[in-house]
Amino acid sequence: MVDFSFINELVKESYCVFYGRPANEPELLFRLLFLQFLYNLLDERVIEDSQYNLAYKWFLGLNPEDTLPDPSQLSRFRVHRLGANQVEKVLEHIVKQCVEKGLLKSNAIIIDSTPTIANAAKEKPLDVLKKASNRLLKGVKKQHSRLYEKLPKFPMKKKRDSFCII
Repeated sequence: MVDFSFINELVKESYCVFYGRPANEPELLFRLLFLQFLYNLLDERVIEDSQYNLAYKWFLGLNPEDTLPDPSQLSRFRVHRLGANQVEKVLEHIVKQCVEKGLLKSNAIIIDSTPTIANAAKEKPLDVLKKASNRLLKGVKKQHSRLYEKLPKFPMKKKRDSFCII
């Protein structure tokens, strides 16, 4: 029920009409970002899931045989085209449409005191490194199993208030 075509007008200034390759449809890229946020997916995963999930294809306005953009285009669109300053405008426009169509009965947002984990919370550098190393190890295990078997095993041990690899 929400019309996402306003995204094209919102990011129009970010695209050059006369130079370069034709851009992927900004509305399509935003819809992919919407799915990514809704289901907490990585760039690669939302593209992969959208390739096979017909409900996603329908939401994206694509036919089953249509191709999807490269995952790197999602991050470029998110950072360079949409930008952090546009997110508030996008949310305002979506909420306005929802109120107009009767999907929302109030224009006030009520937040309770239930503790939740924020998606935008900054991670500690050590946690980022741990996740990156785990992804790297999983990739090595998947692509080069013989090399993975030769790698030394580093158990994680707790040392005071921080973790260290021994």
